[in-house]
Amino acid sequence: MEKSSGVGHELTGPLVHDLVNKLAVIVGQCDLMSEHLKAGSQCAKRVAAIQEIAQGMAKQLNECQCRLSECARSAEIEKRNVA
Repeated sequence: MEKSSGVGHELTGPLVHDLVNKLAVIVGQCDLMSEHLKAGSQCAKRVAAIQEIAQGMAKQLNECQCRLSECARSAEIEKRNVA
């Protein structure tokens, strides 16, 4: 397996964090919108679907960020052991 450089992790980590924050805003806005929509209406169902998708994406991105952090830690430990 090819070893990745730290540069990729440095760029990807903040990007993932930023995307998760933006998805949190979408989820929050869906919460606010659903308070003003008639329960069971077509619009309420669409807002709920958007919210569910955004929550799923945020969860996947958080998991990705955890894996990236773990890889970065492993690479740093390996780098120290070699030096």
